[in-house]
Amino acid sequence: MASTPTASKVAFVADSTLGLTPEEALQEGIHLVPQQVIHGGRSYRDLVEIRPEEVLNLLEKGERLSTSQVAPEDLRETYARLLKTHERVVSVHVSGKLSGTLSTAMRVAQGFGGRVLVLDSWSLNGGLKLVLEEARRLLEAGVAWEGLEAALAPFRARVRGYVLPQTLTYLHRLGRISGLKRFVGGLLRILPILEVKEGGVFPGPRVRGFGEGLRKVVELFRRDFPSGAQVYLAHAGNGEGARALGEAIRQEGVEVLGMLPAGAAVSVHAGPGTVALFAGPRG
Repeated sequence: MASTPTASKVAFVADSTLGLTPEEALQEGIHLVPQQVIHGGRSYRDLVEIRPEEVLNLLEKGERLSTSQVAPEDLRETYARLLKTHERVVSVHVSGKLSGTLSTAMRVAQGFGGRVLVLDSWSLNGGLKLVLEEARRLLEAGVAWEGLEAALAPFRARVRGYVLPQTLTYLHRLGRISGLKRFVGGLLRILPILEVKEGGVFPGPRVRGFGEGLRKVVELFRRDFPSGAQVYLAHAGNGEGARALGEAIRQEGVEVLGMLPAGAAVSVHAGPGTVALFAGPRG
């Protein structure tokens, strides 16, 4: 086997925080492995045993949900199946600071003799998609397999996410903010913008109201990408809010590559109504 396979002989794997359905992902040459959604003491395989609309409905009813990493057996089965038809596998996942999926994938990959390369996206959802697409572009441009992670690192470090929840309810429910902050924030309609960068989620500016939040997201994007960027939008059952954000971004002269469902991870932690923008440098 050649040490550097051609790009056409490499299969790409991502976890379900990507935001696409398994069918949509496969159309783009991406094989999904499901994270798990925990409800009522039972685990459901994301997008397989529980759909995004079910997650949103349960949250809106006040049900307590959480998410968990991809099961090792799902990773092992996927790698084994793909290596029957491909020379190598590139497996790109939600940030290792946000989920145990990355470390589990690395352990599973050790059983495949160096034919599976596991990469930390340092992001999730649209950010994960940008990193995966850049990894594919680099391989197609002739970057050696052994040098792929190093070649990808500068791009990955520049990827940013800006997440705007519609309410403080779900951040409070998961212990991200105190009851007093939720009470005061509710009275004043204060919302935090969460910034995703270098693998972590950090509290950003606080805004008064969702409309001001959308404007602030555009301002933060302009700060970080004054020369433009590649952009994906995402939303948790708030297409109207995402479209408004998209229109504002287009007025900056930026093309939106696509709009994704936020997925269970974002929906559970930030809540229904959340919108997000993920951006990376232009190739």
